[in-house]
Amino acid sequence: MSRHGVAVPADVDLADRVLWGLTVRQVAILAPVALGLLAAWRALLGSVPILVLLAATAPVAAIALALALARVDAVGLDRLAWAALRGPRGRVAAGSPSPDAREVMTRLTGRKPASVRAVTGPARRVRPDGLVDLGPGGVAVALDVGFVNFTLRSGSEQSVLVAAFARMLNATDAHIQVVVSARPVDLGTYLAAFDERACRLEGRLAEAADAHRAWMGELTAGRRLLRREITVVATAASADGAEYAARAIEAAAQAMGVEAARLDGAELAARCRYAVDPFGTATTHTRKGASS
Repeated sequence: MSRHGVAVPADVDLADRVLWGLTVRQVAILAPVALGLLAAWRALLGSVPILVLLAATAPVAAIALALALARVDAVGLDRLAWAALRGPRGRVAAGSPSPDAREVMTRLTGRKPASVRAVTGPARRVRPDGLVDLGPGGVAVALDVGFVNFTLRSGSEQSVLVAAFARMLNATDAHIQVVVSARPVDLGTYLAAFDERACRLEGRLAEAADAHRAWMGELTAGRRLLRREITVVATAASADGAEYAARAIEAAAQAMGVEAARLDGAELAARCRYAVDPFGTATTHTRKGASS
């Protein structure tokens, strides 16, 4: 029995073209502007010079075309403009500014920096098991997933990995988001524990420990070490749907030969806190204030 392939578009969310290659959203933006400009031209053409009409209507037409046709990072300019209008107007706190930064800004501008306020996100509550209540947006769950070197695999191995990833996407109707981040690695605690153990060694073991300690010292002093993290977030309409999506992601990761673990409430909060305040300024200043 022969099989016939069916072409599937890469962008399954691609909007339908309804008129002259334009989508419904683009037609909804351009049609009122075009009708309004046409009515203005017909009403004013006899009494207003053409150059004046061109100067008055050309910017309006250009703005409408930009909103309807321009795209930034695959997002329509009209959507970005609407998001900018709906966005918060005040400054959003991303960690408390240090006293030195406040002093420098005061000296440069002649006034104290304006106060910042926290922004409220869609999350209503984070349960201890890591489920995030998004209110009308559903329920989300986050998993920490390991890495796999895709480039160094053979063609057949790459096909197996792609098939496992495809099975994960087809196994659930949840919205899947993959976030790859990097954070600095502090080896101070590791080196302190290493020194404490190395002082008890003798002979060649002590020499090997000293050599390893010297190499680690050069490594940490010469460059900034980073550790990458992959966070996969599945959002579903209900808690059961999120749980099912989490199990599908874990099964797919196991098929790929990598580890995947659910993030509980504390781990998810720490990861979100680092994303907002990567240098830990808020935590550092809080501890300083408490100790003083």
